[in-house]
Amino acid sequence: MRIYLLNNTKPYREGDEEYSGDWFDCPVDFEKIKERLGVEHEEQLLIADYELPFYVNTDTPIWEVNENCRKVQEIEGTPVGNEIETIQKKWFYRFEDFFENKDEIRHYDAYDGESLARILLTEEQLYGEIPAALQNHIDYASIGQELEASDEYLFTASGVFRYR
Repeated sequence: MRIYLLNNTKPYREGDEEYSGDWFDCPVDFEKIKERLGVEHEEQLLIADYELPFYVNTDTPIWEVNENCRKVQEIEGTPVGNEIETIQKKWFYRFEDFFENKDEIRHYDAYDGESLARILLTEEQLYGEIPAALQNHIDYASIGQELEASDEYLFTASGVFRYR
């Protein structure tokens, strides 16, 4: 996670070799910003570009960027953490809403509709307990197709997610 910050007190002029900005890893240490860009106050900065799993404006406060980056770091390496952007686009308008509800997102270790159907029917007993003699006669592929078409589930490379 990183952001490109510009010193807005030193505008780019034709003939300059480069912009008065630089990339910073997040969370950002303001002392490093001061040292590298020659600014004294946060108001002298603009966020010109970013590589973050959440949206920021040019004037988003650095403390807010840092806070959101720390939240992301808390869930990095988890299935939900690996799919933050995809999950947020599916069910949440704002990053804050995603983070407040992240514990309500259910992850299934399934990669297609058929494997999800098997989990839901045999392990979670979606339709109640199914006798073992009937389990071999269930059309999991067909049920899986319906689950994939449903808006309730999100199929990703990290598995399947459901949010209620």
